[in-house]
Amino acid sequence: MEGQFIESAYGPFVAALRDGHFVAPSEGWSAEEVAAHVAINNDLIATVAEAIAAGDQPSYDNSAAVDIAQLRAYVTRFGDTESLATAVEQSARRLAAAAQALDEVSSARELQVRIVDNGDVVRDSPVAIGEFIKGNASFHLNIHLEQLTSLQS
Repeated sequence: MEGQFIESAYGPFVAALRDGHFVAPSEGWSAEEVAAHVAINNDLIATVAEAIAAGDQPSYDNSAAVDIAQLRAYVTRFGDTESLATAVEQSARRLAAAAQALDEVSSARELQVRIVDNGDVVRDSPVAIGEFIKGNASFHLNIHLEQLTSLQS
């Protein structure tokens, strides 16, 4: 898998985060919490990809990436949107490196994926790790880029 594609996919998200000018939402995640979600999620997926590359058979559960207490703790740890943007970049680099460590066979290996969104289970089925990484760096990331830009004044 092309690691450069993964890293470059995060460019617009990081740029929007660095542009700032965010308003607090009336409901839902703040811009900082969206950034924390993206970074945590990237690290969770990188962890399972690294485990698959090492020959393990992990599963993925996004609960840590959607838990509001964990998101807020992550935001507190990094402090501001500039630091969060750097954390997103670092998580994207790690994800890209993990993806590149997968060969054709390991990229096709399936893992059990459980994704919860707003309390609803939206996926609880196997998916190939390579496709999962691609979806994260495209479909999933684009959803959160739109969410982030909708919070800009």
